[in-house]
Amino acid sequence: MQLQDLEIYAQLYRLRSINQTALSLGFAQSNISARLKAIEAEFDAPLFTRTPQGIVPTAAGDKFAAYAQQVLTATTAVRTALHPAAAKPEILMSSLLFDALVVQQNRYDLDAAHYTLMSSTALAALKTCTAATVVTYAPFHVADYALTDRDRLDAAFLQAPGIAPERVPVLVNADRLCPFRRRSLKFVKQDLSRVQEIDSWASILQLVEAGRGVALLPRYLVAKHHLAVAWPAHRYQVPYATWARR
Repeated sequence: MQLQDLEIYAQLYRLRSINQTALSLGFAQSNISARLKAIEAEFDAPLFTRTPQGIVPTAAGDKFAAYAQQVLTATTAVRTALHPAAAKPEILMSSLLFDALVVQQNRYDLDAAHYTLMSSTALAALKTCTAATVVTYAPFHVADYALTDRDRLDAAFLQAPGIAPERVPVLVNADRLCPFRRRSLKFVKQDLSRVQEIDSWASILQLVEAGRGVALLPRYLVAKHHLAVAWPAHRYQVPYATWARR
């Protein structure tokens, strides 16, 4: 097992999604699946349970995550001590913002920083932080950070072409502070019979592409995934902010 395997595992544990982990680390999804299987084989234990909504860590997976984080933290400390000028800055952001700002718009250099993807709820709960930059929809109140930019993502309810959007559920993620979730629930007027919660953006997008749901998503996904806007009258500008460590 190599150090990179621990980095892959730590990201899998954070994102609970093989697809999103592959996207965030710049690997093919098949490579991530293969490395996870190799780790499980080496330690002779199932570390995740596979579900339609993503992957869920087992008890052994929780223990392995603690081990992986301990090794990665120690390795980062040694690297910084030996080569302080070469250490990559850490950037915290959500998976949707990562896909929009890093993958699609190239606002951030993928190789120039270490990216940690967190939910809005997790970001809002931070009491301390060491990242160089934080990009978030959520309130952020950690001391020693300055607001450097505000912007918005253009969003709409997206669907597979040709389906009747009223006949499929509105899909929302499980992140309670996510603005996409909040706006979706407001749209359906809290009628939970119309809502299906899926704890994975990758799974939500797959269900939308398959015509099995409608979801509020960034509009750039229309062209990227050959989708259509379900209700053109309902467009949203989802604000986010960028914070830099002083």
